[in-house]
Amino acid sequence: MSYAPPPPLPRIAVRLGFLGLAPLAISALVSLYARAPGVAHWGVISFAIYAATLLSFLGGVRCGFELMSAPAAPKPGRLLLSALFVLAGWALALFVVVQPGGLSAAAAFAGLFALHYMWDHKSAAEAGAPAWYPMLRRALTGGTMIICLLIPLAGALRGY
Repeated sequence: MSYAPPPPLPRIAVRLGFLGLAPLAISALVSLYARAPGVAHWGVISFAIYAATLLSFLGGVRCGFELMSAPAAPKPGRLLLSALFVLAGWALALFVVVQPGGLSAAAAFAGLFALHYMWDHKSAAEAGAPAWYPMLRRALTGGTMIICLLIPLAGALRGY
């Protein structure tokens, strides 16, 4: 069995990917460290809205891969699945806005990001993703999931 080195990641994709995690991390840290409960709550709301935005972005990327790999006959199941992740993210964001005690939605966001990564890991190459894409997604999804799990931690520490 021979070892093949991983493909090089484009620097701009790495930089923009990790920069894209900054609003999620900042809102999670606000919810964790804000002294005023109202500020912490707004941190959770901004977290949920941005997490839904990230899921929308990932859904758009997967839709784009599918359309590029089979422009004449895209696979309907893949297009539907990319849309379902988007809708689930926005439903969770709405839940957090409407239900102030809905901090468990952050753990659900972590689960959605994990499921999306598993889908990407399994089928991104077949859908036309570049060879480096799964490696970048692994790093970014790991960071995203850690950030997502900070929100329930903040809720447990604050008692709401």
